[in-house]
This record gives sequence, structure tokens and C-alpha cells, in this order.
Amino acid sequence: MPAKDVFDFLREHPLLRGVPDNELQIAAKLIEPIYLNDGQSLLVEGDMGTDCFFIHTGSVQVSSRNLVGNTLLLAELGPGALVGEIGLLQHERRSASVTAIHDVVALRLERQSFEFLAKVSPLFHESLLLTVRIRMLHRKLRNATIWSVIPDAELRGLAEVLTTRKVAKGETIVETGARTDQFFMVSSGRFEVRSKGRKKALLLEGDFFGEELLLSDVLSEYTITASEDSELMVLGKEEFLTILRYYTPIQKQFLEIIRIRHPHALSKIKSEFREEQELVADAAAAPVPKAREHWIDSLLWLGGGFVVLSLLALYFNNDILHIFTLLTGGLVGPVTFVAYMRDHQLLGIRQTKLSLLFAASGLIAVPIAFLVERLWFIHTATSAIDFSQFRSPLAISLIEEGVKLFVCFLLVRPKRMHFLMDALVFGAAAGMGFAAIESMLYGWSHMKEASSLGMLSMLWIRALLSPFGHGAWTAIAAAGIWLIVSTWRTKAARNAKGGSKIFGAALLIIIAIILHALWDFQFGSSFAAIGMMVAIGCIDIALLFFLIRTGRTQELHSYTTMNPYVQEQLRHIVQEDSTTGELYCGSCGSASPRSARYCARCGHALRR
Repeated sequence: MPAKDVFDFLREHPLLRGVPDNELQIAAKLIEPIYLNDGQSLLVEGDMGTDCFFIHTGSVQVSSRNLVGNTLLLAELGPGALVGEIGLLQHERRSASVTAIHDVVALRLERQSFEFLAKVSPLFHESLLLTVRIRMLHRKLRNATIWSVIPDAELRGLAEVLTTRKVAKGETIVETGARTDQFFMVSSGRFEVRSKGRKKALLLEGDFFGEELLLSDVLSEYTITASEDSELMVLGKEEFLTILRYYTPIQKQFLEIIRIRHPHALSKIKSEFREEQELVADAAAAPVPKAREHWIDSLLWLGGGFVVLSLLALYFNNDILHIFTLLTGGLVGPVTFVAYMRDHQLLGIRQTKLSLLFAASGLIAVPIAFLVERLWFIHTATSAIDFSQFRSPLAISLIEEGVKLFVCFLLVRPKRMHFLMDALVFGAAAGMGFAAIESMLYGWSHMKEASSLGMLSMLWIRALLSPFGHGAWTAIAAAGIWLIVSTWRTKAARNAKGGSKIFGAALLIIIAIILHALWDFQFGSSFAAIGMMVAIGCIDIALLFFLIRTGRTQELHSYTTMNPYVQEQLRHIVQEDSTTGELYCGSCGSASPRSARYCARCGHALRR
């Protein structure tokens, strides 16, 4: 490209008006034209650069990756646009990728020429500073995808009314018992949230706070202090409320945030924002991932190991092999069932917590239930457990379910179970931990009193029947207790709808206890006993299917509300996004689908 054409381009550019022609001629001689084909990268996010580019002909796509690694379209720019200047002004890595749309001619401006033009033209320098500020705020707003449903042009308008605030380490932003008329978003750094003197959370880039103070008349119940030198993006109260009035998905998103973080404030939300939402997924939501199938791995590994150990134990008749077979046989059914239940969670819970509850239920609940049962039968002058009457199995059912639920809610309080699926999974873990130890004890007694064949027969029967026993009953009962507590906490029990929920929840608990008692009841004939087991298994499956479907609907509502789906119209993706696996919340440890941006359990921003 001739230097005269470059000079004419610079002379007509709005940012360079007022620059003397002789200075522009010097700059034009230093500028190098760059020719790009469709899809070719001009700038790559994260690279270091010492140059910027004027788009002479054609168009480019500006994209960036958000906190979870998804590619976002920031802008499509045409002739006259300047790209790459942010890195030159702030001496940082490229903050976005720029890709050619069709054929593009760009004019490369090195740092020396760039600084020369900025020096000779105050207008050029001031315009760049303003442009850089708006672009940086716009990119941060796009990365903090709480605003994802706002069209890009309007989001740039929001960036113009935002202010930034530098915060020194140790500075307090919100005091307990105070009010605020601003909404805060973390741009960089970290902030510590304390309530009643205890640390509750850590806020990082993409997190926000102050929404419940603007939407209700409550006072702050926490203190927020900077843990290091940080920066905040600040939005005024009127601007914040205007956005919520105009964009319904964002309004729903913040109401869901308040339900998660500050449920007591829901009743004090301003009437214009208090519209009750149904528990249904957004029709425009991204496809929800199917239930995971990790439970198959557990079944294959433990089941295959059980088969191999069973054959070895029969062939060698070795005590050590018997013990390993006993342990594996006792675990195969319970572990697989808990894995199956957890796989159906859209928002997974920590595996360590489940494992702890599984072990605690077996090691604590089984001995307690054994002692209580012995005491109960001694008190009733019964020397041996007699199942000929329904009173004994009913008593055993009450004792065992009561002990399992006690251990379950001792380790995981109902208020920490945000969703019905949490109660189902924790209940299944408590029930199956009990079943695993019980199976091992039965197997041990058969091994001592009968033979290895008797032990193996008993273990195989219990492994096959375990999904219809303790795990199912305790999951159903735990769901009933959770429903009662959650209904009571939201003060919905005072109306007819809440009363019916509590009645239905209590009925679930009663059904679980009766099913357990019927399972233990000894019928006169084996055909009657088998028929009853089949009937109980069908009831278990039907109830669990209904509760799982209800629980997933609840999770789906929270997930889609917290993460309204927006399809990015990207012409080119510089690097394919990773769509497999899960994202783990750094605050609560929950697992979310890869398409999520905010954790629907605690409301914090997710990060790759």
C-alpha cells in the first residue's frame, strides 16, 4: 500500500484531527500494512504485544474468554477502528482476540509511532484514554456475566455510567447494620465477608454484593473488607433498579440470588419486584446435561472385583480373601446406589462430605441402633426378635430410620441443604452406609457359623436388593423432613398451600417407615414375602422417580435463573471451548455444568 494512501487515511481519521500534516507523513512512513484472510487472527488474547492496528478495510471480530473459559463476542469493528491500544497504554497482555471477518487490511502502528502520535495530538491521547476505559469496563461486564442478557450496545452504555473505586487493603466497604445506595462488582482483588465475627465467604473477580440492600429495606447483616489492594465497579441505585425493571431475566436472577443468600429478605422485597416465579425452566435455556453415569464405573469396578474375589474365595477358601470379599460385597450395592443418586444432581455436592456421611452412618448408626433395639426388646420382655407380629418390625423400622436420620442431619443440617436433591442424596448416603455395615456383619456371622458359600449367597442377595432397602427409605424420609423444614423456614406453613406441603412431607416419612417395617415382616409363605418385596421395590422406585424429577426441576429452575442462556453469534472461535466436565465452585465446592457462569447453590462466580 502506498504511503500516500496511508497518509490520506490518517488525515481523515476522527481521532487524528488537528495533527499537523508533516507529523502525519512521518507516522505514515512508519506504518506497515497487514493483509489478513477470513478467520485469520490479528491479535490473540494473552499474548504480549508492542503494536496496535487501524482497520483500513474489512471487519474484525473482537472476542474474549470469560471466567469459565467460554468465548464471548465483545464487538464487530469496521474500517477506522483501532484495536490493540489497551496493551500499549497499560503495558499488559492482550485483553482480547481480534479475528478477521473476510479479507482485511490493517495498518500496523508500532509503540514508537503510537507514542509519537499520542504526544503530538492531545485529542488523540484523550480519546484513547476514554476509549480504553470504556472498553476495559465493557470487557469486565461481559466477563461478569450477570449482565449476559443485555445487548452489547446497551452494555457499553452501562459501562459509561459505571464508576471505578480503588480500595486499599483493610478498607471496609459495607458495615453490619448499615445501608447502601450502591451496587458493587469486584473488578480485581479479593474481599472478605464476615457475619457475627465469622468469615462466611471470599469475593473475587466476577462476584458482586449489595443487591438485597437495594431491593429491600433490610440492614446489612455482614461486613465486607478488602483482603488486599483491590478495585470495585460501582453502579448507582437508580441505574441498578432501572436495569432490573427493563430486563426481566436479570430481575429473576437477582431475586434468586437473594433467595439463596438472604432468604429472610424475600418478604421485604419491594412490591414491584416481588412477582412469584414458577419452578419451570426458561424456554430459551441451554440444553440441560443428562444425568451423569459415573455410577456405572462404581458398579463395574466394585461389581467386577466382587465377582473375582468370590471365585477366588470359593476356590482357595482363604480367610484373607474372605475378608476382602466381605468388604467388597458389602460396598458394591450401597456405593453404586449413592453414585447413581449423586449423578442425577444437576448441582453436585462435595464427594468428601458424602463419603463422611456414608462412613459415619455405618460406624455410628449401626451400633446405636443395635443397642437401642436390644434395650427395647429387653424392656418388652422379649428374649429374641419375633417378627410374627407387626409391632416388632415397626419398632425396628422406627429405631433404624430414626438413628440414620439423626446421623444424617447431625452432620448436614437441613438449612444447608439448598435443594430437594440434596436431601435425597444425603439420605441415600446415610441409608446405604448403614446397609453396607449391616451386610458386612451378616456376612461375617454366616462366614463363622456356616460357610463361605453361605456368606457369598447372603452378600449377593443383599447387594441386589440394597437399592430397594435402607438407601431408598432413608432418602424418602430425608426428603420429607427437608420439605417440612424448608416450608416452615419460608413461613409458607401458615397458608393452605404450605399446610398441604407439610402434610405430604409427613406422609413421605410415614410411608418410608411402613415400607421398612413391611420389608422386615415375616410372612407365612415365601411367595407372600417375595410378592411383598416386589411391591415394596415398585413403591420405592416410583417414589424415588417422582422425588428425583421434582428435585431436578427445582435445581433446573435455579440453574437457568442464575444462568440465563445467551447464544453468542461468533463468526470465528479462536480456540474451541471445552464443553465437557464440570466446574467446581471455589466457595461452596458444588459441581455445576460447564455451561454455567454462576453457582446456583451460593451465587458466587464460577472460574475455570
